[in-house]
Amino acid sequence: MSNPPNEPPRLVFCLCRHCAAVIEFDSSHVGDVVVCPHCDLETTLFVPPISEQKENSPATPSAVEEIKENSPAAPPPVEAVEREVEQFKIQKIIKIKTLMRTRLESGRPAFLCDSIFVPMNSMLDENNIADEFNLSILRRLGLTGWDIVQAVPRTTGNGLKKEGTDTLFGEKWDGGTGGNVMGVHIIIKKSLSASDLTDDPADEVGAFIRSHLSDFLTE
Repeated sequence: MSNPPNEPPRLVFCLCRHCAAVIEFDSSHVGDVVVCPHCDLETTLFVPPISEQKENSPATPSAVEEIKENSPAAPPPVEAVEREVEQFKIQKIIKIKTLMRTRLESGRPAFLCDSIFVPMNSMLDENNIADEFNLSILRRLGLTGWDIVQAVPRTTGNGLKKEGTDTLFGEKWDGGTGGNVMGVHIIIKKSLSASDLTDDPADEVGAFIRSHLSDFLTE
């Protein structure tokens, strides 16, 4: 398809099928495969079903919107998706901090809750499980306002067997268990005041909420 001699080019517009950017071209090139000037990927030129295409004029905003509505949907760039996810996280953090601030201002308590695991200086079958019971991390946490709530031991258990000749394989279960304490899960909490809740979503409370955001997605 080509324009008659001496006839000026008839400019039309379509969207790149990869990046959805607007491409302006001569209508005589409909069906050609070209390299998109925006994303450098090959795309096929086509005439979108626009009610009116103004000759020799740039695409109007309404024309561009109509092209987008009638063109195959292109997946958003990865960067755009990441921006949307990050914006969602920030909005969630701000919402949770607002709820916490309201609670504190009404005289009710609010605190952060977490746990850490501390290995024990214990042995199993004459092998060291941990060399020492190190409380240095608790000392550091205590200086920043964290309190110890509870300690829950972590154990490893073994079924007790008894050797004998009254079984086919020379041993049998003896109906009991034995085990060893490997360490403790220490539950800690930090009481909050209104001054701990700043407008910065990346402050200590914001960082804590972000690291446990899945716990708050139903809020």
